[in-house]
Amino acid sequence: MYNESRTDGRFITNDHWLLANIIHDILETIDDAIHTFSYVYEPNIHMVILECIKIICTIKETSMAYLDPSVKDLLDNMKVNWCVYFNEYHTLYAIATILDPGVKL
Repeated sequence: MYNESRTDGRFITNDHWLLANIIHDILETIDDAIHTFSYVYEPNIHMVILECIKIICTIKETSMAYLDPSVKDLLDNMKVNWCVYFNEYHTLYAIATILDPGVKL
């Protein structure tokens, strides 16, 4: 409908939709992690490392799937910044993750 109503020649292409889907996937993963991190009345310390890994994996998978070099560079920088930020985590997170019976180590 947007493309049909435009008269100035600026249309939404399939590349725009692909980029929107990639951004949606990444933001959805981050939103899920934020909801997990913000639990108040349920224990969530054992899920911190797992959620961080999910975010990094989502960014990595989307950067491998998307071929545009500028977007790929953006996603690679996002992954590097995320890894730098969460490279040093508190030992308590690791202990809680190891003791979680849902994690098979």
